[in-house]
Amino acid sequence: MGFGFPLSLITLLLAWFWLQLCFLGCSCFRKTDKKKRKEIEKAIDEKYKELGPVSFGEIIVIVLFVILALLWIFRDIPGLGGWRYLFLVHDTQGPYTRDSTPSVLIGVLLFLLPSKLPNVFCWNKIEEDGTYKNPKYSPILTWEVASKKLPWGVIILLGGGFALADASGSTGLSKWVGEQLTIFSDFEPWVMNLILCIIVALATEVTSNSATATLLMPVMAELSIKVGVHPLYLMISAAVATSFAFMLPVATPPNAIVFSTGYVRIPDMASVGFGMNIIAVVVLTLAINTWGIAIYDLKNIPEFFLTNTTTTVAPLLPNTTISQG
Repeated sequence: MGFGFPLSLITLLLAWFWLQLCFLGCSCFRKTDKKKRKEIEKAIDEKYKELGPVSFGEIIVIVLFVILALLWIFRDIPGLGGWRYLFLVHDTQGPYTRDSTPSVLIGVLLFLLPSKLPNVFCWNKIEEDGTYKNPKYSPILTWEVASKKLPWGVIILLGGGFALADASGSTGLSKWVGEQLTIFSDFEPWVMNLILCIIVALATEVTSNSATATLLMPVMAELSIKVGVHPLYLMISAAVATSFAFMLPVATPPNAIVFSTGYVRIPDMASVGFGMNIIAVVVLTLAINTWGIAIYDLKNIPEFFLTNTTTTVAPLLPNTTISQG
């Protein structure tokens, strides 16, 4: 969060300015007349009223989302521990809970918790004739809805990406690609990082974010060792850059949701999204070369990263050293 939150905040502010300039032009600097402002406010109020009051099921979903986020954050805080250490297996090296554990837990709860307020305790509703109202139990999520709405193709695509990444590492393909990318070793580290982030941002426009990241992680690790920089310097940048998919509807589900409204054309999304890609990559390059270096100590390469290399490489980052930690 120390690295990602400032990055997200800066990108959000720049994105707002960029969208204003693209769709409103110079008029975004002029004050809107009162008549047009009232029309805009009226349209927003009408859409807000159409939403209706927050239902019991929606409140439950919000609570579950907050719980899921807290379970992810406090699962294992570096240097402080976390709730994962409450579940230990004596015949293994440590706790067996992972980030998938809260996901499965919350997913199961969606199939169990009711979508309507149950008639228990003080929530019992009495009809006019003095009888209790007994609504039919219906969970928030049913298997019928999940089977129709869940993008199974995306899940299979992600699984294929994980299998492809594993095969790339075991067959030596990642190492070979990393060696080919050493042509960037003559550039300054930040320039090399910038170029690779642009390549990743363009590649993720037509492929899954998770599959792209899974495939590139071993490649970036090999490339980092070859050129003599901290592996996290390129791996973090590549991992974040896979989320910079702003140009095409197929790039990421949020893009598809916006495009499905019919108000945004593909040329508009592509032209504005290309500018957003450039803005996001520049901000990412700034972040990894400033507070990213300080947070992750990227000037010191841990020795265990070099155990699989047979040659000694000259560090490229200023004042880079190899640490024993």
